[in-house]
Amino acid sequence: MPGGSKSARGVAKPEEDGDADKEEETLEKLEARVKDEKDEALMAELLAMEKIAFDPTNTLLNRGQFNELLDLQTETEPDFMQEIVDMYCDDSHTMLDELKGILTEAEKRTTSGYDAARATLHKLRGASSTLGAEGIQNVCESIREAIVSESVDAMVKGPGSLEELENRLNELKTFLKKYVCVARECTVRKLAR
Repeated sequence: MPGGSKSARGVAKPEEDGDADKEEETLEKLEARVKDEKDEALMAELLAMEKIAFDPTNTLLNRGQFNELLDLQTETEPDFMQEIVDMYCDDSHTMLDELKGILTEAEKRTTSGYDAARATLHKLRGASSTLGAEGIQNVCESIREAIVSESVDAMVKGPGSLEELENRLNELKTFLKKYVCVARECTVRKLAR
C-alpha cells in the first residue's frame, strides 16, 4: 500500500509519523480509486492482496474457507461479502471490548468472569472460523489457555494475548475492507482470476 509499511505478517499498515497524507485510504477514496482503475491493474491488486492474506506464515486467512464465502458473492449480490465483513468487524470489536473489560480489570478476574471470557472467546473463534481467520482463532486459543492457567500477564500482553488479538483484528479489518471493495468491483466487471 502506498505510504504504508509492512507489519510482521506482511499486511500494509499506515506509517506512524502522523502525516495525514500517509494514512490509509478512507473507504470512500478507495471505492472511487477502484472504480477508476483499469481491469488489469484491479486484478493485479486483488492477486497481490491474496498473496499476502493466504501466505501460511501470516495466518491471516485460510484460502479454502475464505474462497467458500467469496463464491457466495455474485453479480446479483455484489454486497454479500461487504455485509459479512461489516458484521464480523462490528461483532469482533464488541467481543474484544468484552474481553478487555474482563481480563484487564482485577475485580472482574473471577471464576464467573473467566467463564464469561471463555464464552466470548468461543464466539469469536467460531466467527473467525467461518471467515477463515486462522490467526485470530490461534490467538483466541492462546488466551483461553492463559485463562485456564490464570496467567494474567499472558492474557494481556505479548504473543497470544489481548494485545496481539487487538492488533490482528485491526490488521484483518483493514485488509478485509480493502479486499472486499476490490473484489466487489472485479465481480461487477466480471473479471476472473
